[in-house]
Amino acid sequence: MKSILAIALLAAAALAPTAARSANQMAAMQYYVGSWTCVGGVVGKKSTTANVRYWLDNGLMRQWVGISGQGMMKAYELNATTTWDPKNGRYVQAGLDTDAQWWISYGKVSGSSETWTEHATASGKLGRDEVSRTSDSAFTFASFETIAASKPYFRVVCKKQ
Repeated sequence: MKSILAIALLAAAALAPTAARSANQMAAMQYYVGSWTCVGGVVGKKSTTANVRYWLDNGLMRQWVGISGQGMMKAYELNATTTWDPKNGRYVQAGLDTDAQWWISYGKVSGSSETWTEHATASGKLGRDEVSRTSDSAFTFASFETIAASKPYFRVVCKKQ
């Protein structure tokens, strides 16, 4: 009986640092939790307004983006989930939208900047995203068509509601 208890305690001790690191890394995503209004879109085109919500749930950050249909544009939704990968020391995000586009991205955070590099996509074309937290209640999001592109093709500014 003592050996079973000792093994259980050793296993718990071995797992605790990884779980603690994961929780600490996801706590950094607390910045996003809440409702946001984002304005922008494809660079050079008319801006669109989106409603965005983030929440944390058992070590996962969930994201929902909704855009109402406007004129010729149909309604659009996007769902993404982000978590911390302690083995590789990076964030991992999987997303899916109403146009059946999906992606898996790896993210790194440095201060108030984030860089997300696509690992796999429905289209097979890999791009990158850059996020800049400009204040406690605002951030910019820019998407680049390729990993090496120097100019974004999509850009929004988001403000916390």
